[in-house]
Amino acid sequence: MIDDLFNLIINKSDKITKEFYDLLNKLEFNYTKSMLETYSISNLQLVKDIIYTLYILYTDNLKNILLKVKRDELITLYNVCKTFNVDTFIPYYKKTIINKYMS
Repeated sequence: MIDDLFNLIINKSDKITKEFYDLLNKLEFNYTKSMLETYSISNLQLVKDIIYTLYILYTDNLKNILLKVKRDELITLYNVCKTFNVDTFIPYYKKTIINKYMS
């Protein structure tokens, strides 16, 4: 699922809304295939997980949170969440973002 969404986004599919592409541009997560070819596996996974989580927040209609998020904070939260080695990382990361921006 994560890879499927990521491929749609990287290939600029019209299945993804312009609004979501605008969000990715705003947060500077608008990567090209050639840019991603230089990334390490761990950095590529970071990008995929963050974009996927943003998409979940977007489809869950949590746009009020998406208006507040910042690129650096998303990456920092990602790294903090990764240190806990939870089995269900994406839901944990999503909840962490929600908690940060809803308080």
